[in-house]
Amino acid sequence: MRALLHASLFFATCSEEQCDLDTAVKQLEGLGAELEGLTVAEKAEFQAFAHREAAAHPVPAVAREVREFVDALLSED
Repeated sequence: MRALLHASLFFATCSEEQCDLDTAVKQLEGLGAELEGLTVAEKAEFQAFAHREAAAHPVPAVAREVREFVDALLSED
């Protein structure tokens, strides 16, 4: 789960200098499809995991970014 969280966050926030834009888009689409395919229980588990990871992160700005990213990603809106 940690790898999925950090890969998703990286591809969602990386610059073109850090990663080719086409590659990032393809990776994000694949990750997004996997996350959308999770059951409600799996989404809740992933979100809880992400919030625990955020709470343990030593940099408050990164912790906030992780929480906001996952909450937006898994929102039903």
